[in-house]
Amino acid sequence: MKTKARIVSAQELACQNGYIDEIRALNEEFLSLNGRRRRAVIDTYGCQQNVADSEKIAGMLEKMGYEITSDQKGADLILLNTCAVREHAELRVLGNVGALSHLKRKNPGLVLAMCGCMVQQEHIKEKIRRSYPYVDIVFGTHALWRFPQLLREKLLHSKRVFDISGDEAGEIAEDIPIRRDGKVKAWLSIMYGCNNFCSYCIVPYVRGRERSRAPEKIEEEFRALVREGYKDIMLLGQNVNSYGKDLDAGIDFSDLLRRLNDVPGEFVIRFMTSHPKDATKKLIDTIAECAKVERHLHLPFQSGSDTILRRMNRVYTREQYLALVAYAKEKIDGLVLTSDVIVGFPNERAEDFEDTMTLV
Repeated sequence: MKTKARIVSAQELACQNGYIDEIRALNEEFLSLNGRRRRAVIDTYGCQQNVADSEKIAGMLEKMGYEITSDQKGADLILLNTCAVREHAELRVLGNVGALSHLKRKNPGLVLAMCGCMVQQEHIKEKIRRSYPYVDIVFGTHALWRFPQLLREKLLHSKRVFDISGDEAGEIAEDIPIRRDGKVKAWLSIMYGCNNFCSYCIVPYVRGRERSRAPEKIEEEFRALVREGYKDIMLLGQNVNSYGKDLDAGIDFSDLLRRLNDVPGEFVIRFMTSHPKDATKKLIDTIAECAKVERHLHLPFQSGSDTILRRMNRVYTREQYLALVAYAKEKIDGLVLTSDVIVGFPNERAEDFEDTMTLV
């Protein structure tokens, strides 16, 4: 399924920056009256992409004049960035939201917000609307870049704000401020969404279709990280091997790796996650030939049974996976291979499990 992402315009981003300035003015007034800045807590669940998203939210909040902290008891804003991949993560989030009700009772001015994959689902949005009336702002993955607008709406009009609008093609918003957690390791998103529709996975429904950032914007951010002294840079995507398929720019993930490898400086490039159906010999050759690309391939196989792989809609076979790994081991000296595996898949038989064990 090939779609063309919409690039959020400079005018739209300027509007969001205007909202940031409005909120900063409110927070500067709060500082002058109270002798402290308003404090914000971001609680992140799930994958590295969620961590990267939280760094963008933190960047926006800091620009609005908030102090980022981990102390919920002293917070003026608490945001939960949620995950929907595992049911356990959803239950943890709902349990923690319930526990925050006492903070809201003690401090009615506390702003509680929820975002991320979990709340991109319509039934979760309605559950929050009905069962958690003290949650003020709810926004899905597609609305992250509009967070300043949503927060302004809450602060100025004191009403609940919900935005989980879907977008089949998806959007890409560049130049959002980022507050990174560390000084050595950095996350760098190169694409968003997924087109694979594995039968057990919700990601395409909550993250949207695959959409790649322009290579120029990626390189610009990458070079900035190198200048700032970051040594360990992780390229992120739900399926990095699909990078570039939607761009019509004649560039794929292997080409991008070579382009970033050629940037002057001392650093290591890592990436995740790879899908075996899109992992090519060209990619393996690139890893082998690029000195700054880590000799690490995270290549989930999920099952060693072709029957289960078909039910999972993984679109490769056991033998194809093993052949790819054999090629990688032949070409890449010191290869570190990591993977993911699911056992107990619906209707999995003992012999299917044994096939997984022999593949391991």
